[in-house]
Amino acid sequence: MLILFVFLAIRYEWGNDYQQYIDKFTIYNSINRFDYSDPEERWEVGWILLYRLFKPLGFFSLVIVLTAFEIGVYYWFIKKYVPREWYWFTIFLYVFNPNFMITQASMMRQTLAMCIVLLSIPYIFRKRFIVAALIIFFSSLFHSSAKILLPLAFLGYVNLRLGKRGVIIGISLFLAVLLFRSIAMRMIEDTLSSVGLSKYAYYFEEGKGAPKLGSGIGIVYQIIIMCMILYYEKRQDREMGLLYKITAISFLITPLSIVNQLFARLAYYLQLPMLASYPSLVRSIDNKIVSVGILLLIMAFTLYDFQVFFYSSIYHDSFFTYHTIFESFVWR
Repeated sequence: MLILFVFLAIRYEWGNDYQQYIDKFTIYNSINRFDYSDPEERWEVGWILLYRLFKPLGFFSLVIVLTAFEIGVYYWFIKKYVPREWYWFTIFLYVFNPNFMITQASMMRQTLAMCIVLLSIPYIFRKRFIVAALIIFFSSLFHSSAKILLPLAFLGYVNLRLGKRGVIIGISLFLAVLLFRSIAMRMIEDTLSSVGLSKYAYYFEEGKGAPKLGSGIGIVYQIIIMCMILYYEKRQDREMGLLYKITAISFLITPLSIVNQLFARLAYYLQLPMLASYPSLVRSIDNKIVSVGILLLIMAFTLYDFQVFFYSSIYHDSFFTYHTIFESFVWR
């Protein structure tokens, strides 16, 4: 984790959004007064306040401190929910699954919000929904999309054990969302407007014309792992079962995230428990052949996604070459 901290803390112009963040740091700190009620402004109050706080220290210092906090949260989460002998697998997922370390290095606001949301998990489990809701709401000060997760604060009250029944329900919902995703998107777009998140509706336009299903192999993989998660949830204790449930919800977002960026953003929050639920899943399978098969399947698809990410026309130029702050002539 210390190595990962150094790697991420000294990154420079690495990721699609890095330049935008450093430019905004300069812009906001050059303005004497900022109208926080500006409806066209997509940058949240909490994030702008962070910019102001770090004005004397510089943007590089902000990145270093945020990286320390985020790596610290992941360190806590792994130590709490992952057995020592499976640390390697969790770190493998964090480093090579593009939705974790690599993408999070670029989307700084949402990564901070995601890590804060992760801290609410113990309170959700203990049914302290007010504390959990306050933590989630606090995270929305850095990325407003976190408000959508407020219902998670009550998930601790759901004592339903899934098993075979959960597999049937999960597959049915997954296929229903996949087949009727255009209807679902219209409904959610209306919901966004009603809860004050209409400023994120631009993702709907951005997502049009996004990649289609392709060969469908990825969908088959998602269904297989989702079914395994739903089936083996019944073997877990209540706290790990909660992580399984959140992981299962993330799979239901997949059909929508294929064609729309907004749902891909939402899925990032819900995928974080995978760092614990995936190792637990492999451990829970009694048949050693099946257990090793699922482990290799997850690793193979993770490495495949990793390779596709770096050779994507969207991400290649921003991520393929790693840069450090030592390449900058000044401390920014």
